[in-house]
Amino acid sequence: MGSVRGHDLFRIAVLFAAVLCYATILLGGNVMANNDGLGCPHWPTCYPNGNLLPAFQGPAAVEWSHRVFAFFLSISVLAVALLGVAYERGRRVLLRLGLASLSLVVSEALLGGLVVESDLRAVLILAHLGLATVLFGLLLILVLLSNLREMPRRWIEWARQASEEVPPAPTSVEPAAPAPFGRGGPIERSPEA
Repeated sequence: MGSVRGHDLFRIAVLFAAVLCYATILLGGNVMANNDGLGCPHWPTCYPNGNLLPAFQGPAAVEWSHRVFAFFLSISVLAVALLGVAYERGRRVLLRLGLASLSLVVSEALLGGLVVESDLRAVLILAHLGLATVLFGLLLILVLLSNLREMPRRWIEWARQASEEVPPAPTSVEPAAPAPFGRGGPIERSPEA
């Protein structure tokens, strides 16, 4: 009974982490779209004077909200990894993907710090976005795999059938009868004929 409860906690944590990851990516896109990447010009605090919380207005508020969501995403992915170690040892794929997501979120946070400290170098911004996309994809795979037991069988059967290759249907096109030709092309028949 305990492992069922642990599995449910894992499933909920994975779903929560995927939602937080999506929200963090959206907020990061908002930072880029508004050109607020240096709203907080220092990392991990907002300003070099060491104050953790900025005035919550303007570009600093936009950038700081992205960082706050990234922090909660990190905590939720840590919970996924810990719950995986505690309850998913029998399902090695879930355990490995949970630990891989933890290493990705740590790398993503460090890369985010490099983006800020490098004054928004384009190659680091692209790497930051790319790594976030990989993390989101990994979390979606974890959501699918951790919920596979609870999915209705008809959904699983539909997915299996949808993924199978079906040979193309044979085409039975009968050749058209050739049109009678005269000197300049097809012979036109008069309506009386």
